[in-house]
Amino acid sequence: MPIYVCHCPDYPNALEKRLSVREEHLKRATQDKVDGVSLFGRAFLSQEYATSSTNPAPAIPEGKPNPGMAGSVMVLKFPTIEACWDRLKSDKYWEAGVWDKEKTTVVELIAAPGDDAKKDL
Repeated sequence: MPIYVCHCPDYPNALEKRLSVREEHLKRATQDKVDGVSLFGRAFLSQEYATSSTNPAPAIPEGKPNPGMAGSVMVLKFPTIEACWDRLKSDKYWEAGVWDKEKTTVVELIAAPGDDAKKDL
């Protein structure tokens, strides 16, 4: 089955909105894992919060969300790119206006010669 990388940047200043619907988003993401649809998913950080040699990772209190969250990246498995888009558009982050609908992208991955990882997916 095809595998897609979804890059979903947030609208500017969407952190409060993201946090207000986060539990619903995570519940769906957890079910996607159980269903075998989601292979990987994480929030990504804005550049100002990204760890670098000159910018050590900021200390975030345990149990608190990282204030640098700026979007999501996911690797999903669907029969068509349209089905993958349908999944994104039914996500709470999409519906609540967290993800930037003009900047969100979905691309299909293909296996490289000799890449046997796809058989495990």
